Amino acid sequence: MVDELTTRERYQAIMHFRPGVRTLLWECGYWVEVVERWHREGLRRTAFSIPPYQQRGVGVYGDANIHPPMPPKLRYRDVDIHNLMGFDAGCVQVPVYWRLYPLFPEVTLEEDDHTKLVRNADGVTMRSRKDAGSLPRPEGWPVKDRASWEAIKAERLRLEQVEERFPAGWKEVIGTYRERDFPFGQVMDGFFAMPRELLGIYQQSITYHDDPQLILDINAHLTELWLAMLEVIVSRIDLDMVSFFEDMAFKNGPMISPAMFDRFCAPFYRRITGFLRAHGVDAIWVDTDGNCWSLIPKFLAAGVNGLWPMEAQAGMDVAAVRRQFPNLLMIGGLNKMQIARGRAAIDAELEAKLPYLLTTGGYIPTVDHLVHPDVSWDDFCYYRQRVREYVFKYQQKE
Repeated sequence: MVDELTTRERYQAIMHFRPGVRTLLWECGYWVEVVERWHREGLRRTAFSIPPYQQRGVGVYGDANIHPPMPPKLRYRDVDIHNLMGFDAGCVQVPVYWRLYPLFPEVTLEEDDHTKLVRNADGVTMRSRKDAGSLPRPEGWPVKDRASWEAIKAERLRLEQVEERFPAGWKEVIGTYRERDFPFGQVMDGFFAMPRELLGIYQQSITYHDDPQLILDINAHLTELWLAMLEVIVSRIDLDMVSFFEDMAFKNGPMISPAMFDRFCAPFYRRITGFLRAHGVDAIWVDTDGNCWSLIPKFLAAGVNGLWPMEAQAGMDVAAVRRQFPNLLMIGGLNKMQIARGRAAIDAELEAKLPYLLTTGGYIPTVDHLVHPDVSWDDFCYYRQRVREYVFKYQQKE
């Protein structure tokens, strides 16, 4: 038996596979449509509830997501469900501009009765339906060739502008987090995601073949910029984790081969992860959807030791992953579509995964992405109650 742990101490214990410590009671997050459904089905509104009538496709973020999110986007964090379910305290971060800065001014380029074409703050042109009936469709990106990359680098990725990327007064605010009882970390872009945000996935894929040096130049420059930003952060506060946003896989596999990962991503990951470990950060995550099985050995070799959300419908069976990679940290992996199919399906999903994962450790159970709108409030409450029961059955309570 050990003394009761703070959430931060508990997080650190889980990240080091410490026995006798129950895992965190967290959830990944929710689509706004399911939160609105739950309010109709019995979830009481409070002063902390998400404002109603949000655009469809907006995420409401849970405790497993590091918050507040990266600017300039405004996103909401759940409080109502957290309080009702008795979840552990979640993660926070400094909201830093990891991407282009200064931001592009948002400009409407075209408009008709049904759609708008807007260049957003990231310099991406997006066509959206006015009725919000579908997600916006990207139609153009800020980097088209080497000349446009050099212009973007000189204008919006300057190494001498590091301090400008932090919010006003952040040094004073961050001091209030030093004596914290919850985890503190940073979420940043990765070396597949950021070139995609600059070039678009089609042009990025072609550029790997036609102009590989351009991709290498982009990632080398980003490495210098991001290391300078991380240096500023770790000079002010000790981090419990860092998470890279990648979203680099579809249902059947990654959008970059293992060999291409070795060439275009791994050297730059190793520089960042080496820096982080030298500053005491040894929980280093990648957030990617889809089937990333073939990249797990590559991530581990590059210094990344955690993956989430482990999408079950894309073949990421968390129990099977644990058997093959016993030292990999994981969050998620509980099939959100099974949670929508009622109590028998929920019981079968949890029984197939949680006894093994909870006894081997290094795992935080959540659904394998944001909770789906097909999940009823009754089924969600049942699912979370059953997760709690498994946690206390298979892990010693301090």
